[in-house]
Amino acid sequence: MKAWVLAFAAVAAIGGIAGCNDDTTTGATPGSNAPITTPAGGAANPGSPGTVAASSPAAGLPTRNDANVDARDFQQGDKYYFQSPTGNIMCGFVNEGTFGTGCQLEHASVVPAALPDCGTRPDRAVAAYITGAKSQFICLNQGVFVGSPTGPVTPGNNKGGGKVLEYGQTIIVRGTACTSTQAGVRCDAGGHGFFIAADQQSLF
Repeated sequence: MKAWVLAFAAVAAIGGIAGCNDDTTTGATPGSNAPITTPAGGAANPGSPGTVAASSPAAGLPTRNDANVDARDFQQGDKYYFQSPTGNIMCGFVNEGTFGTGCQLEHASVVPAALPDCGTRPDRAVAAYITGAKSQFICLNQGVFVGSPTGPVTPGNNKGGGKVLEYGQTIIVRGTACTSTQAGVRCDAGGHGFFIAADQQSLF
């Protein structure tokens, strides 16, 4: 009986440590109340942009030990933001309203079939996000996943997006992992997620 109690205490302690990554200071960030347009869902095959499929690959998904940056370095208030080295992909762990973790493109050369009208106007951004037990595409008209500028704001240099997540780096916040690669950004949570780049977007 004593051994059982000790085992239970160890499991509880590990669970407590896992929850310590959630820094929850308050603060306003851009796009926190941003409206959205044209949601589109369904699981898609990661190798086939915008196509719906039922499979969900589990191999190669990041684990807690794969994080190689400190999420606190990307924190803005109670949210976390980063951008790709090119600045074209901007991502946020917002966990607000219907949004969980997502990324949006400043420019897209390919638009998912699920968002046929999204690329026809300059004020619409192709995006993908994970919330609950699903991932889906969405067409945004504001910077929902765009953090505040991290450098000095000057005329012509006020682009937001948050700190750069360099190629090969993985950030994990509240159990969701995003990895920056030269091909694009991949975010995973519980075996589902998305891949996003200017020339390819897919859900899984």
